[in-house]
Amino acid sequence: MPKISTYTPVTPADSDLILITDASDSNNTKNVTISSLRAGISSYTEIYDDNSGNSTTITVQGNFYRMATNTTQGLANDATLTTDGAGRVTNTSGVSKTFAITYCVSATAASGSNQHFMFRLAKNGTTISYTETDTVTTGGSGSKASSVSNTAFITLANNDYIEIWCTNNTSTNAVVLEHLNLLLRQI
Repeated sequence: MPKISTYTPVTPADSDLILITDASDSNNTKNVTISSLRAGISSYTEIYDDNSGNSTTITVQGNFYRMATNTTQGLANDATLTTDGAGRVTNTSGVSKTFAITYCVSATAASGSNQHFMFRLAKNGTTISYTETDTVTTGGSGSKASSVSNTAFITLANNDYIEIWCTNNTSTNAVVLEHLNLLLRQI
């Protein structure tokens, strides 16, 4: 009877090879890389800000600004989707990937009532108009937050990043963040 040896467990690298039997090719033995096996797995990451109260200064009414946030890493299965703790997610995988990106934001006005807030995803610092959604606040500071959400399909090349940007289309009153969720799911 052959002896079965045990080996020390290791974390495989993307270039490591695994020996397989290809049933669709006359049971020929082949090598596959770890990265080729991962290619079939959908990657995802989530970041959130669960009540930072950060204010985004609006210098010019109607101009978009990067939303001020303090984000935390939520669930994730892809270490190549890196976050900066301030609402940015970067694809550092070395390859382009397409994602369904969903964001949910709730915010209040620093002052004033009936403020028209607009939100967009921004790729590499440029807002994407088709990701825009908006809301009108019902009161000034301390009022109930207005909430919005949106989903878009976006391709991120290596080192491309995504963020949420906002503006006040009524005045230069700041946009005060209550809650934020940003979820990227590879498709």
